[in-house]
Amino acid sequence: MITEKLRELDLFKVFDDVEIERFAEISTLKKLSNDNILFYEGEEPKYFYLLLKGHLKVFKTDLKGHEIVMHYFREPAFIAEMPSLEGINFPATAIATRDEVEVLLIDRDKFSNLIKSNARFSFQLMKSMTVKIKQLELVINRNMIYDAMTKVCSFIEENPLYFQSAKNKDIANFLNMAPETLSRILGKLRKLEIIDKKNLLLDNDKLKTLLEI
Repeated sequence: MITEKLRELDLFKVFDDVEIERFAEISTLKKLSNDNILFYEGEEPKYFYLLLKGHLKVFKTDLKGHEIVMHYFREPAFIAEMPSLEGINFPATAIATRDEVEVLLIDRDKFSNLIKSNARFSFQLMKSMTVKIKQLELVINRNMIYDAMTKVCSFIEENPLYFQSAKNKDIANFLNMAPETLSRILGKLRKLEIIDKKNLLLDNDKLKTLLEI
């Protein structure tokens, strides 16, 4: 069952059947429902985590108990590779945001050995971690540099179809703004004919112009 799921992923197209079997042998499948926690901030990692199906939200909690969303993940994606690789506690919490979420729990020690012995596994993990570094840079920009309009425009540019699968209140939470502020900005972008009534991108050039201002 796990091997069949892995063969369907573009992430594993570079691996042959023997390598996929080895990967499946050290993995177990975990199913989550909406609001189920995958791991908590401060918890020690026991596995590597590969999201196979559904959506996950990774967030931190500040001293006042406010939620700071780091990223929304959609399949397929490795989650929190650095803590698992380095053996440090998770810096954030991961929670399912949809029903029927499937995550592959990969034995941490055995996968570490596999990474050391297989250059292709190492390369795939490095690519995934590079993406996370870029995502972290975007989080910093959103929360410390961008104004509200730039936050929304940047999000649309990075995730042009995400409004079709997520609620506006969740996106507003991710962008650290009030839902009313998001709705107001989306209204302005529709008037400028940058997005349509369904929030789909109509004019990428106009969007880039706003980002450059």
